[in-house]
Amino acid sequence: MIGKTMSLYLAGTLLRNTIGIFALFFALIVVVDIIEFSRNVSSIDDVGFGEVINVVLLRAPTFAENVLPFCVMFGASASLIMLNRRLELVVARASGVSVWQFLLPLGITAALMGGFTSMVYNPLALNGQILSSAEEAKILVRGEKQTDTGSKGSWMRLNQKDGDLVLRAQVVQNAGLNLTQIIVYRFDAKGEMIERIDASAARFVESSSQGNHYELTDLISVRPGSKSQTKAKGILPVEISESQLQANQTTVNNVSFWGLKEHATRIQLAGKNPLPYLTRHQALLALPLLFIAMVLLASTVSLRFARFGVNAKAILAGVLAGFMLYVLSKLLVTFGSNGLVPPFVAAWSAAIVASLIGITVLLHQEDG
Repeated sequence: MIGKTMSLYLAGTLLRNTIGIFALFFALIVVVDIIEFSRNVSSIDDVGFGEVINVVLLRAPTFAENVLPFCVMFGASASLIMLNRRLELVVARASGVSVWQFLLPLGITAALMGGFTSMVYNPLALNGQILSSAEEAKILVRGEKQTDTGSKGSWMRLNQKDGDLVLRAQVVQNAGLNLTQIIVYRFDAKGEMIERIDASAARFVESSSQGNHYELTDLISVRPGSKSQTKAKGILPVEISESQLQANQTTVNNVSFWGLKEHATRIQLAGKNPLPYLTRHQALLALPLLFIAMVLLASTVSLRFARFGVNAKAILAGVLAGFMLYVLSKLLVTFGSNGLVPPFVAAWSAAIVASLIGITVLLHQEDG
């Protein structure tokens, strides 16, 4: 059995390499997003580079979360190859340490990273995304040219008794309670458009006296055959409650780990499908096992690579296996969200099968 010092050394090596690889992916995401966001706000004259960086850095963690399993796999491969090239694992094997003993600290570290990602990183990343949306809204409010009829932004349709409302918002915050740079198309009961409203911002208000409505700011109203009217404030009545609005506008990826089960309950009470939220919750719970599976898959090719010479095909096979595991896990989550398989099975089966495959391959390599 390896000692505490060796275990901490192996765990630290995996942690450093995983963080380093994650930093590279994170930097790439930030650079690409800076270019894209700068292009989107290029028509706004007074937007500084610091504001662009602020928005991008706040929302980058949510994008980077998707590459974390690959970071663990690449980090494990790099760690094992490095330790073998320095003959550290060779010496450990010669002293009677089995492959399972030096993989145990790596597996525990991977599991801890998975738990940290689910319970800490995921909520913090989503909070950053909320702050990013708020900062982006402030920037877009200053840009008059953003209120065009393009296809960008978020759309929603609200059914009304006297005719539907179709809204397009450049930025949606708090699950539809706050909208920025919006265009509203009002239709009558026959489906003919009777009014277009452009507004810089809208805030949802639930009121028993005035009825539920959006408070519009800096609005321009245009009706067919009439001149446009400009107002500083206005009210847009809507026949929807705050809970219904949030249920309609919230997506599963915008709810943190700690709020998924509660939101699933609210969705079910609203008569909608709660399975995506339950499956997402199980998937985050299964993340530690998924990270362990990535370590096992990495070890099946990295140890062989170091012991028998450079084998690019083996390394490529390991990368493809990790990629297929990630795709399979996402596919099963989709099946669970649509009720084709139970949420628990959808979330855990891919990681369990991959772990068993990794253990089987290692047993074959080590014991024949």
